[in-house]
Amino acid sequence: MSTKKETKNSRFNLRQIVLCVVVLIFAVYSVVTLVNLYSQIGQKKSELEAINGEIAIQEIKNEEMNELYNSSDEEFSRYIEQIAREDLDYIKQGERVFVNVAGD
Repeated sequence: MSTKKETKNSRFNLRQIVLCVVVLIFAVYSVVTLVNLYSQIGQKKSELEAINGEIAIQEIKNEEMNELYNSSDEEFSRYIEQIAREDLDYIKQGERVFVNVAGD
């Protein structure tokens, strides 16, 4: 009779062990998944910050363009001259430009 009881106990113990292993595997999987999701959330937040920065820069550029569009002819001419001098390295006729080759 004791062998029947021992067999039932060993089956019960085996079931408990299998159940514990399954629960442990599920817990480890859940933790790994959560850590991965938090990592992805951090990456997406940094991407969002970068995109928001680009949006802010573009809004400033748009505002400058709207101001230029609504400006007078004299202001527009000064703006064009500024762009030609700074970005395109143009000079007025008869003007001299000195370049510091020493880099100081």
